[in-house]
Amino acid sequence: MKAREYIEAIAQELSSVRGRGLLLSPADAQLALSWHAGEVPLAAVIGEVRKAARLRTRSSARGAAEMMLSLQALAPALNRLCARRTPMPAEPKGLCGRLRAATRCPGLAARAAWESLADRAEQLLAEDGGDGYWTVAVRALKAALRELPRSAALEAGSALRSRIAPRPPGMTRRRYQRSLQLMLLSATSERLGLPPRAFLL
Repeated sequence: MKAREYIEAIAQELSSVRGRGLLLSPADAQLALSWHAGEVPLAAVIGEVRKAARLRTRSSARGAAEMMLSLQALAPALNRLCARRTPMPAEPKGLCGRLRAATRCPGLAARAAWESLADRAEQLLAEDGGDGYWTVAVRALKAALRELPRSAALEAGSALRSRIAPRPPGMTRRRYQRSLQLMLLSATSERLGLPPRAFLL
């Protein structure tokens, strides 16, 4: 809603309860502008105006009633709404930011799993030589494949088989298994876009 429409709606509501014209005083107009800038919902302002109107019916003193129906009298409650608004979190930077950006591609399967990995990536890479990162990446890939048609899983298996080589002499089984996982991630990223390329580091 534009500022002008916001102010006019408030003026209309005040007019209906005051029985006066639609013009706001300069001070009231400035308040209304500040609430619009602070994204205070119009419904909250209207609600406060109506609450003040109900209080007026219980008062016989005209001066008190007029004060209740001024926007300045409503300011304390509505200004608190401005202060309560939570600022938008800053966009993550560094590796987390790059990976988070990669999770925004349309139709990404298991998006929550990739977002979780993005948020933990730096910590995981700093521990145990980064093995934890790849373990979580493979877990996220499995979750993604479960969301896709079976043909996608078959294609991933075919892509991996085309790259498999016998375990070299002297390579431990654990290291060989990790190399297979990395090949799987690379193959499915090329064939299916999973994981998004940024996650291959």
